[in-house]
Parts: sequence; structure tokens; C-alpha cells
Amino acid sequence: MTDVDGMQDAVDDAAQAWMAALALFSQVQPGGLYRAGAHGTSELITGAAMPFLNGVVSTARTADAEEIAAFAASPALESVAWSVQVRGEQVDDRIVATAAGHGLGQRMHLPFMLKELDESDLAAPGAGDVKVRRLLGDEGDLYRAALAVGYEGPEEIFAVFSSRDLMEHPSMRAYVAEEDGVPVATSFGVLVGDHVGVFNIAVPPEYRRRGYGRAATAAVLRDGYEAGARTAFLHASDLGVPLYQTMGFHIAENWTLFIA
Repeated sequence: MTDVDGMQDAVDDAAQAWMAALALFSQVQPGGLYRAGAHGTSELITGAAMPFLNGVVSTARTADAEEIAAFAASPALESVAWSVQVRGEQVDDRIVATAAGHGLGQRMHLPFMLKELDESDLAAPGAGDVKVRRLLGDEGDLYRAALAVGYEGPEEIFAVFSSRDLMEHPSMRAYVAEEDGVPVATSFGVLVGDHVGVFNIAVPPEYRRRGYGRAATAAVLRDGYEAGARTAFLHASDLGVPLYQTMGFHIAENWTLFIA
């Protein structure tokens, strides 16, 4: 096996871990649904008011256009905001047509980033007087409110991230960074085998560029490594890429999303 083959296998494994993390997430949501096909396509419904967290996703190196078309016809998708997601930037015209046929005409790219973890990730996360702690199941209201402020969105849409079942799930952890008791950043980790997924990095506007998002991310990496994870993965916004690169993440590939 060449180094290139090994690197591609590592990306494949991380993509599968990402899908497994979202499947776990869907399973603790009321009305959640996860269905996998034979050729790397999945139907995912979490109920979140975010198309990225519902839809038809292919984690295969080469997406199967026919399987995607079949999954996209699912009646269950009619009740949620959803997307079609595939790995890479070169997309089969048939998949583009399927997305367009369901009103998903907007195309965007999302960096998929990886980091190999080691003992250096065990350093206590923090920035100045800010401390990061794991939230307990009875602190869902705090987490939901902190997410809303960090993402600058209505609080009710973040309820899917703050249920007791989710926050107490053995594979999931919610975190908040606080300064003088005030939440200044959030994060969320999902452990899947020897991978840990990083989600929900959000910082209120007035606290940005102070290292708080970095500290919240580091908490996920530390606890993930202690639990046996050796690779971390995340999807980043274009603005977030430079931060994650300073922490040792690299862009493994770009994913293509089709949304309304």
C-alpha cells in the first residue's frame, strides 16, 4: 500500500466515523431516523432546523447516483429542511439533477478536516482565566442558551443539542467555556471507536478572537484522546479553517452540499 492509499483509507475511515456520529445523534432525537444503503448512501433525519443535519449523505469515495436518487425520494424528508451531501467537489451530473429536482439548487463546499491526536492534546484547555467544563444532563438550558448566543440564532432551534438523553449519552459530551461564570464558547464531542468528532464550536461576537473557541475545541480533543481516540474530525466553515490549522488539523477533502 502506498502512502497515498493509506491517507485515503484514513479519510474514508473518518468519513464513516462522521456518519456514525450523526447516526448516534439521530437515534436520541424524537422522530429521528437513520437508514443506510448498500453503496455508501444514508438517509439522516435529526429534526434539527438545519439542512446540514438532515438529508441524503454519501460517504463513499464515489457517490452512487442511483442510490442517492432513491433515498432522496423518501417521504420522511418532506417534513424537514434537508440537503444532499457527497464527498469531493466533482459531482456526477445525475446527482446535481436529483438535488435540483427536489428544490436543492444551491451548491456549497464544506472543508472536512482531520487531526492525528497524541499526548500533546492532553494539556488542560484554557485561555487566560477561562475554564472549560463538561456540562451535566440537568444543564441543558444553559447549553441551549449558550449555543444560541454563540451562533446568533433563536434559542429554540438548538433544543436538539440540549436534551438530557443527548448530554448524558456515553459517547457524547457537551462543553462550555466560562469567564467569571459567563459562557464564552461551546463545543460538543462524539466518540466513535478511535475517532472523536468535534461539533458546535460557537463563540458570542463580543468574545471572539480571544482563544475561547480554541479552548473549547481542545477540551473535546483532550477527553477524546483519554477515551482512546487517535483521530479527530470536523467540518469547518471557511472562517474556521485557519484556527483549526493552528491546532494541527488539515483539510482532508472538501464535501459538496446541495441545499434549498
